Parts: sequence; C-alpha cells; structure tokens
Amino acid sequence: MKMWTRKVTAGISGLLAAVWVMGMPATALAAQWTDGTGAITGYAEPVTGFIQSGGNWYYYDQSGQMLTGWQEYDENWYYMASDGKMLTGWQKIDGKWYYLYPSGRMATGWVEVDGSWYYFNGGGVMKTGWLETGGNWYFFNGGGVMRTGWVSNGGKWYYMDGNGVMQTGWLQKDGSWYYLDGSGVMQTGSKTIAGVSYTFSSEGVLTSGNPPAAASDFDPAAVRSLLDGASLTPRSTADSALNQLVSGWISKNLSSSMSTWEKVKAIYDGMLKMKYATPDDSVIDTSGMTMDELMSLYFDGPEYNARLLLLTGTGTEEHFAAGLAALLRGIGLDAQVSEGIVYQDLQLTNGTPSSWVTVKINGKSYIFDAASDVRAGGGYGGFCRSASELGNRYQQSDIFAFQTEKTYSA
Repeated sequence: MKMWTRKVTAGISGLLAAVWVMGMPATALAAQWTDGTGAITGYAEPVTGFIQSGGNWYYYDQSGQMLTGWQEYDENWYYMASDGKMLTGWQKIDGKWYYLYPSGRMATGWVEVDGSWYYFNGGGVMKTGWLETGGNWYFFNGGGVMRTGWVSNGGKWYYMDGNGVMQTGWLQKDGSWYYLDGSGVMQTGSKTIAGVSYTFSSEGVLTSGNPPAAASDFDPAAVRSLLDGASLTPRSTADSALNQLVSGWISKNLSSSMSTWEKVKAIYDGMLKMKYATPDDSVIDTSGMTMDELMSLYFDGPEYNARLLLLTGTGTEEHFAAGLAALLRGIGLDAQVSEGIVYQDLQLTNGTPSSWVTVKINGKSYIFDAASDVRAGGGYGGFCRSASELGNRYQQSDIFAFQTEKTYSA
C-alpha cells in the first residue's frame, strides 16, 4: 500500500490516518482529495510543507496549494516541476545549469560530482570560464568542470595546479622550464624577467637563460639541522680590503647569539636584497683607473668580485657567488666559488656558463645560488641544496679560488 509521508509535520496526522484506513493509492487520493488545482481539500487543517507520494516529493503552501518552480524552505532552495514533483540532480532551468542534491536542496559554492569539481554561485548557477575566489583564479570548461594542468583560453596558455589554482612565475614541468606572467599567461619568444633576458620556444619552453632553482621540496627544518651541525673555522683572505668589508658586514648584520642557521639565512637574505645585473651591464666605471687597478679587475679573482658586490650591492652571477662565499667563509663555513654549466632542463641538453657557491658540510657538498633566487624575485630555491635536489643541473668544471687566506684568531 502506498502512503503519503512528509518532511514537515504540521497538519498531517489526520491525513495519514485517513490514508491508512482507506488503503487507497496516491493517484486515487490525488483525484479524490484535490479541487483540480492541486490543492488538497476536505480537511479542517490545510496540508502544508513537503509531502511524499509514489517516491516523489511535493510542496504545499499554507493554504494547501501544491507549488511549482523555485521554493525556499528552511533557508534552502528547491525546484518543483510543473507537475509538482521535486527535482534532483543536474537540471537546466531557464537556460542555466543547476545541481540539486538528492535531498532536492540547490547546491552553491564548491561541489564534487562524480569525481569532478564544479562551482555554483549564490543563486545556484553553474560557473564556466574564469573564477576568482579565495585570492586564487580557477578555470571551468563549458561543462562546468574545474580544469587542472595546461589550459588554452583565448589563444593563450595557462597552467592550473592539482587544486585548480592558476600558477604564475617560474614553472618546472616534465623536465622543462616555463614562465607565466602575473596574469598566468605562458610566455614565448624573448622576454626580460627581473632584469634578465630569456628566450622561450613557441611552446613556452625556456631555451636560453638560467632558470631559478626549484624550491618546491625545500625543507627548512632539515637545512637548519644540517647547518647548526656544521663545524666552523672563520676564514679571511690575503685581500685586506675584502676582509674589512666582510668583517664590517658581519658586525653590522649578525650577532654572536645567532645559530649558524640564523647567520647563514641572514647572509642569504642580505644577498636577496641586492640587484642583479646582466653580464652586458656596466657594473663598474673603469675610467680613471690606474694600471694596477685595471690588472686587479681582471686578475684578482673572486676577491675583486666580492668587493664589488659588497660595495655596490649590484653584480652578475660571478659577483653574487664571490660575495656570498666571502661572507660564508667569514662565519666559518668552507665555501668556494664554483664555475661551470647550469642546465635549463633535467635532460641536461641546454645549459649556459655560470657561477655559484659550493659549501662542504660534513664531507658533503651543497649549492648556494643567490643570483638565481634574485632573478626569480626571491625565495630559497638556491639555498643549501644538494646537486641531486637540483636535478644535477649544476655541472661544476672549476673552482674560482680565493688567494692565500688567513685564519681569524677570534
């Protein structure tokens, strides 16, 4: 026997009792108890609210009139078809798509349906195209599905991470480097980024210029433990001018109470505040230099590069490497300026000459590349990383050695 049931209880006890006694099917009840307009008649108290019959739900107002279309109940919205049946699932209403939960409630906000994510505005309408929410941008295809990975829109390419968030800046994907501008657009051709010239193929792959070191797997806790466990032997060089610059910088920016980790991070942060200059830039004015000064420019090795960076706050990869190494040696780390090739791809097929710092800690070598992070606009992608962590993209060919050094007595 079919019975009427309700989602709300007002005014139904008499109706349920009557149905049970009469044993009549819902279709017969509808024909006998309605006045032809959908209203249930013949009872002292009108039937109101949600009523279920034959596996379908119907909604009646306070006068007992069956309602159709959008109905609000308990601060939620429901949609009743022209025959009064409450709809569920995907529904196209007035040319717009909605999703109604099995309870009939209209969905809003983020909703996962059959393994795909959708977004519905406050009116329940399914979103397509671009959406900004929570400070992030997302893209939904014509079917409302949130996209991940590479997305083409309006003739431009974008990249959305696994959570659907549009990415900007440097991106390393499948062994290649890409750059996405502030609007998320993948760059092609010749571009200048943070004062550095790069070239990208028509597919967006970096073909010329050094990319920043990948920082996604940077583990500050592990690096802190490594650096705090390093043995220290403060070092100076035979270059008294450089020694004075290093000791002055350390006295101004570091304190004896700081741990090795704190000192190294403070030094690196100091490097990130300096300005990167391309090798073609005029880093220093040589006019008026004496012959000894000119010879020093070309033959003094990393000492001169380090002095230049610490004096001007500007330099190329060579200057950043020498200045960083000098400061790290000043606090006691075994730091050297390395020269070689940095590759743009994990296949090690496209590389350019560069300089960086190699620090030996407990018998193992770690790479510091402040210039790379300055070019990238900040971050710690080149901060104390092993060669394997950087995909073996740093291929050392030589050490640009400091001159005979002295050891600090204190």
